[in-house]
Amino acid sequence: MAFYTDISLVYDDLFPVSREQRSLFGSLMDDGGTRSVVDCGCGTGAQLHPFAITGLSCLGFDPDPSLVAIARRKLAACPKTRIESGSFADLSRIVSFPSDLLMCLGNSLVHVPQNEASQFLGDAAEALSRSGVMLLQILNYERLLREGVTELPLIRTSDGTVEFRRRYEWEGDRKVLFRTSLRLSGAEEPRIVRNEFPLYPVYPDELWEMLVSAGFGNVHFYGDFALTDFSPGSEALVCLARKA
Repeated sequence: MAFYTDISLVYDDLFPVSREQRSLFGSLMDDGGTRSVVDCGCGTGAQLHPFAITGLSCLGFDPDPSLVAIARRKLAACPKTRIESGSFADLSRIVSFPSDLLMCLGNSLVHVPQNEASQFLGDAAEALSRSGVMLLQILNYERLLREGVTELPLIRTSDGTVEFRRRYEWEGDRKVLFRTSLRLSGAEEPRIVRNEFPLYPVYPDELWEMLVSAGFGNVHFYGDFALTDFSPGSEALVCLARKA
């Protein structure tokens, strides 16, 4: 996808791994049951990195070649980590061992139509070890639809050299045209890169049903990575679900 190729070199600057994410990752490792991790839509590998450097068996995959190349360089020093090219539909082919933790973060799930998302969750349950855990994060599309949100907050790097603007153009409640504008400042004139592609919202009740149907139990929704209670006003939906 052209968008991720364009944004790949500044992706970690725009979306750094937060303190709350690192704390949650640490707690998932500290419980003693996580020996292997799969990151579906791993991007630059930044969220897989905290697991990989501890020596866990890690596998990440992403459909974008530019992001895959960055992830491979970033995790090259971790001998038990492998990065592959592939989409959600390739999960069963790529994952050859049962995983204790499977992640799908960064709003990745809504990049495919809802029927493909449902199939992916079923494949994810199959790829997990007995009592394995899935960590999933998307935006709270129920709030975005209810409030008619058409523009997401501006993201700017700390040095101000990169700005990322994101707009939503709703095409009913099942599809959103995601329009982005990436402004890169340098020694010469600023460069602006624009992209657009569809997203396919998944709503909280719908996601719950998908997970249960896929074979997950003990499903919990949170409003952020600090695991605060999920509410209709939450900006994000963070889910922890255990294989039934």
